[in-house]
Parts: sequence; structure tokens; C-alpha cells
Amino acid sequence: MILKAARELGYKDQSVFPKILYILYNREPDDPLFVSDLKNIERASSNYEYGLIFLHIRSNAKDFVKLQKILGKKEIAGVILIGVIDDDILHIMEQSGVPYVVYSSVAKENLNVIEPDVVKIAYECTKHLISLGHKDIALFTGSLLVNVHQKTLAGYKLALEEAEIPFNKLLVQVSKEEDGYELCSRMEMLEIPYTAAFCVNTLIQFGALQWLKERGISVPGEISLVGWGLTELVKMSTPKLTTFYVDPSETVVVVERLQEIIKNRDAERKTIYLNNIKLFEGGTASLCRERES
Repeated sequence: MILKAARELGYKDQSVFPKILYILYNREPDDPLFVSDLKNIERASSNYEYGLIFLHIRSNAKDFVKLQKILGKKEIAGVILIGVIDDDILHIMEQSGVPYVVYSSVAKENLNVIEPDVVKIAYECTKHLISLGHKDIALFTGSLLVNVHQKTLAGYKLALEEAEIPFNKLLVQVSKEEDGYELCSRMEMLEIPYTAAFCVNTLIQFGALQWLKERGISVPGEISLVGWGLTELVKMSTPKLTTFYVDPSETVVVVERLQEIIKNRDAERKTIYLNNIKLFEGGTASLCRERES
């Protein structure tokens, strides 16, 4: 999906100079989570008269050699780095001397980072379900070794604590593959009761919805689902997914910040949080009705 979007937006157009390199790192190339951001960044880049090159790589020697060759080209003015960021890719970027910004949640300091306020988003998603009367709220998440999911867990806990709902670790279910279908299946197998789930992205949420529908479990009548992100899955789903998302207009900040870094050559490194959070109502969340056993 994301490769199709890249082709449609013409990221291999060699007529525009200079260029921004948009690197999707350690995520699947067809991941729908990044298509919307990619399109918004392309528009913002065009406003600054930059072309945009899309590059998908993983953490292996072959891809690193390819990246180093591209970074050595004079046409590359700066880099937007997105995905699951690790020390290896950051080392290459530092050694290259090419201005870059990390558009992801990272634990390291002394970097130029733009990231959604993940704790706030998770808090708002969980609080929304609480406002609908839900107390047994599952958290469907990816690996808790990943910084963004650690922050998601923190926001989830914060909302529960504020509402004086005890934290139940059994309701936190992890899938390294971010497979919502499998997570719902596991909840049934382990006989863990819940009336709602906060899904850390729409990929998990969509998978969870499919499993519940196949089992004849009404969404949102019996189980409510709230997710994070405004991807193509949100509106193509039946019912449409209820999600919170960062206002797409804020994506321009990523390119604006990179432009500042290009001009000032890393004069000051800092983290900027995107926190204009909005709700897409969808149709997967409603007032709590206790599930029949």
C-alpha cells in the first residue's frame, strides 16, 4: 500500500532538486499506518520546493550499504526517519553529516525528534472508553520493548488511575506482529472478560474487529473498540473505526523542523510533540453493556 502511494506521488522524479529522503525503517513496506503521513509530508516538501524520495530499509548490512551510497549524493538535502528506530540507523545518520529529523518515538536524547504525544493519545483513547461506562478495558499493543508502546501503556495506566479503576495486567495483551485477530482469539482462549479494547493502531483494531464479527460478537454492542490513527482502514471498515488521531495539518511541522536544521546545521537539538488530538467518531464504540457469560 505504501509503495503504491510512493509511486503515485512520484518519489523517483529526478527533475526536482534538492531532495528530502523519507526512510521507512524496520516496518513492513505495505504498512497502511504511514501512507497518510507520507502524502502530507510530500505536500509540505513541495511547498519548500523539495522533491521527495521514498526508501524502505531494514537493519541489515546490505540495506545499510545502500543507504550510505544514497546519503553520499549531493542532491539529498535532508532526511526524515520514521519507523522502529535503533542505534544502528542513528549511527549511520550521524556519520553521514546529512541533516535529519526522527519522526518517531525514541528513548535516546540529543536528537531532533518530532513525535505525536503518545502518552496523551493513549490517555484520551482510554478516557473515551471510560466515559462510555467501560471499566474492563483491554489494551491491545505491539511489543513493549518498543518505546512508543511503552508510552502507550503509560497513557493507558494514567487514564485508569485518574478514574480509580484498578490496573489489571491480564488486560494488557501484546502481539509482536501487531495482530488484533490473534489478540482477540487469545482473550477468548484465556477467558479474560472485557467490554472494550484500546488498540494502539488501526491495524490491530481492524484485525480485532474481523475476529469479533466472525464470532458473532456485536461491535460496539458487546465489545467497543477504539484505536489510534487515521489510516485508510478507518473508513473502509464496516462499521467505520472509532479512532483518535493527530491533526494531519501538524505533519507540516516535520518538514518545517527539517528545514530549520538544514539552514542552521543542528544548532539546537530538541523534541517537539504533536498534540492536537482529534476524534473520528466511527461506529465501533458505544455505551457499555455488560456482556452475557
